[in-house]
Amino acid sequence: MNAEHIGIYARDPVALSRWYLDKLGFKVVRTLEKEGRPPIFFLEGEKGLVIEILPTTSSLVARELSDPGYSHIGLIVEDFDQAASSLQSKGVSLYDVRATSNGWTIGYFNDPEGNRLEIVYRPS
Repeated sequence: MNAEHIGIYARDPVALSRWYLDKLGFKVVRTLEKEGRPPIFFLEGEKGLVIEILPTTSSLVARELSDPGYSHIGLIVEDFDQAASSLQSKGVSLYDVRATSNGWTIGYFNDPEGNRLEIVYRPS
């Protein structure tokens, strides 16, 4: 078995999909449309991660990083400073940026719907 995609519900799937395209460089690989309903988008990142954006009318409940269940989506980068600078130049604010005891560098940010993402650099 292998993970195929991650599903994220969004109050505005069109706007959230556009954010992933504009800020993170994802590409739309599939769109499912049903008359009278907002579309469902499948977005793919450059390393193959697929995110499915589905419509909802519910609101996100704020969660702490250490709460049980979903925590974040981790995105591996080859150059942390370049990735952080690129995100910041697109208006994305990083928080809790730090070097870990195992030599990784990580930083978190949120998409417009409040879903937490992480960029992580792991030296080879």
